[in-house]
Amino acid sequence: MPTESKSLFFKAALVLADLAVINAGYLLAYLIRYGYPLPPENSANFEAYLSAWPLLTLSALALMYFYRFYAGYRWRWAEIFAGILCVVFFQALAAIAIVFYLRGFAFPRTVLLFAPFAHLILLSAWRRLAWHIERGTQGVRRALVVGRRAEAVALAEKLEAVSFGMIQVDGLVVDRPVSDGNGVLFPDRTLQDEPAAGARPVLGDIAAFCECLDADRPDAVFVCAGLSAQDKAEVLYACTARDVAAYLVPDFYEILVAQSRLEQVDDIPVFSVGRLSIPEEARLLKRLIDIAFSLSGLILAAPLMALVAAAVRLDSPGPVFYRQRRLSEHGRPFYLYKFRTMVDGAEAATGPVLAGANDPRVTRAGRILRAARLDELPQLINVLRGEMSLVGPRPERPFFVNQLMSEVPEYVYRMNVKSGITGLAQVAGRYSTSPECKLMYDLLYTRSYSPARDIAILFQTVKVILMKDRAS
Repeated sequence: MPTESKSLFFKAALVLADLAVINAGYLLAYLIRYGYPLPPENSANFEAYLSAWPLLTLSALALMYFYRFYAGYRWRWAEIFAGILCVVFFQALAAIAIVFYLRGFAFPRTVLLFAPFAHLILLSAWRRLAWHIERGTQGVRRALVVGRRAEAVALAEKLEAVSFGMIQVDGLVVDRPVSDGNGVLFPDRTLQDEPAAGARPVLGDIAAFCECLDADRPDAVFVCAGLSAQDKAEVLYACTARDVAAYLVPDFYEILVAQSRLEQVDDIPVFSVGRLSIPEEARLLKRLIDIAFSLSGLILAAPLMALVAAAVRLDSPGPVFYRQRRLSEHGRPFYLYKFRTMVDGAEAATGPVLAGANDPRVTRAGRILRAARLDELPQLINVLRGEMSLVGPRPERPFFVNQLMSEVPEYVYRMNVKSGITGLAQVAGRYSTSPECKLMYDLLYTRSYSPARDIAILFQTVKVILMKDRAS
């Protein structure tokens, strides 16, 4: 069976099995409540489920699709399990809403209570098995990495590290020949001048890319952002001609042309690139959503914020809130509010310093608040005041903005939109993701903004909170 057909068959089997597991969870909840056999003697209770099961099934399918259950090559079990927790939680809320909408008053409340626990156990067990099956059946994808030497080595290491052996980099194709003074070191030589990254086989340079591609016959080619436009074109043309999957790490130019609209001037096709900003009419809708969500959030979170404030005050001396000067849209300064998570006066001696993974300045309560991101709750006040948005690039301190703008000139475009509590860089990247990569995500968010994307990022943020290395 061809690889594409196997993958399609496996995904179809996943969907059917997932939906069966979801409904099995409700049936298990009925068994816990009424015992065997089903339906129970009071059949009206079970008929309420039969009336609701189509909508319950559709809501579960939508949630699993949204949390990328069928994206393929989900390498880390931690990411899958975080998605399961989110699906179970939101499915429980959806079930309550569906039952209320259908006026299913005979639907047992105890079943609604037991079902999430049944779903968590059944989905976790089934998905763990499916994860092992997927890794065993899809096999290792062989890849080439094309780019400047240091950049190609870094990308190759990243691909192999994050895929847990599901991607094997056969070698590198670099932008220019590598020489030790006595001649060119290819093919089948290594980059020994990158000791921190380890030795990597060099198969050739861009001029010999077609020969390297024909000789290695990889499953995929990854192209680094630092290559020239001409070199990228040659690589992509060669991959297209040979029907080899190519993946391009975007640079600033490619982000600008992303989401471009095809138009026509007489008989000339043109791409409308547009500005790297959010349209004025969309800003008004975004602001209305910010006001509604931040006001509701402050009201609902008030009891929790009171508990957090008490924990901060009891844990260490100093104020409950921490106020810090940040820059938002067009470089406008404002004071960002957070619950204090460090000792009072943490930067008095050092000046502005980014917090590390095991920063000794962070208090005991602060570590818990940061892990759960509860320290960010007071920023809802900033959103309500119009200084921030719910979704957007994270606001940065003036010291680091000036530093980054001197190193990466494109950083200035990041400030074309209002800063946010969460953003695309936070849900797609990791805590350790480089500022350059986070910048690319922030620019991609601006380039492809829509209210639906904002809602999606807010829901994805819930999953990120459950993953320690993804929260940033």
